[in-house]
Amino acid sequence: MCGVGQQRRKADEVTVSFQQEREIFFSQVAGKLPGGDSLEMSREQFKHSCFVRRDKFRSRNHSEIDRFEKSSRHARFIRKINALRVSHSGSSKKVDAKVVIVPGALYVERPELGGDGRIVREVAEAFGYETELIPIASFGSVAANASLIRAWIEERHHNRMILVSLSKGGADLKLALAGSDAERTVGNIVAWVNVCGPLNGSRIADWMLANRWRRWFCRAQCLLQRRDFNFITELRHENDALLNFPLRVPRSFRILNLIGFPLTRHMTTRFSKFCHRTLSTWGPNDGTTCLSDVVNWLGDVYPVWGADHYFRPETEARNLIAATLCYLAEELPLHSMGRREGDKHTLPAIA
Repeated sequence: MCGVGQQRRKADEVTVSFQQEREIFFSQVAGKLPGGDSLEMSREQFKHSCFVRRDKFRSRNHSEIDRFEKSSRHARFIRKINALRVSHSGSSKKVDAKVVIVPGALYVERPELGGDGRIVREVAEAFGYETELIPIASFGSVAANASLIRAWIEERHHNRMILVSLSKGGADLKLALAGSDAERTVGNIVAWVNVCGPLNGSRIADWMLANRWRRWFCRAQCLLQRRDFNFITELRHENDALLNFPLRVPRSFRILNLIGFPLTRHMTTRFSKFCHRTLSTWGPNDGTTCLSDVVNWLGDVYPVWGADHYFRPETEARNLIAATLCYLAEELPLHSMGRREGDKHTLPAIA
């Protein structure tokens, strides 16, 4: 009898769970799908509706990416990178610069996430580049890390650099390049490759801080882990947020934005899947950055369908980084050969 009772309780729990799942589902779609005005539906109907919703979201992703591919501002860059991803192996060109990594959050504690730039450094070194990593705080605030980056770059003002920022490192670098002395700071920087950096902040930070219980939980977690709570607050996306400002840099400063836009099934961790679902309200996203934000960014944009926040799987990341380095070598020929006296050249302006 106990076994039967336990089975009944488990069956009741499954039924309740299924009913709660349907409630959440219909509260999100608000009756937009067939049968959305009634919660009385079978598991098969519910599963079918989920597939319909998934396919609509997938179609939305593709249509948004297609808009970039057809845009006069980004189309040439996207076509060129696509071509180089197929046939970059024969290229021997190299920009006369060092590849410098601005790492992402938790690059010390969780290097397997990709924020340490290992893949970028290995690809760059295979092309013959020297590489280096800016030792910012792994869980530092945006403002604190920006100061570290600015000081690090200014100490090496005699070295040409290609900066490659990963995830939150992009936000740190954006703030580092802000201010009246930005032109002096970027004087020796050939290009900036931003990989999935939330340059305007992230709506996930807004979500964490919007509810007092979430805010209390995040603050308590930071306190227990002895981490800076400003790591979250300075990543806000709202109008009065730290990162809500236009980035102004010299016209000679080249910016390339590589942004992944996956479905939830492409995400590799439970937390990233949760973030992706949460941000899906604002459309296609990589769990941190929304495509709607990227539209107004400076520089060229290359959206990557099916890639997560760090462009996993690894083979895809290697291929894309290699193509990007080849693109820079072709687009910045005077840097790859070194300037000769009398040469006049202006690097491509930011669109």
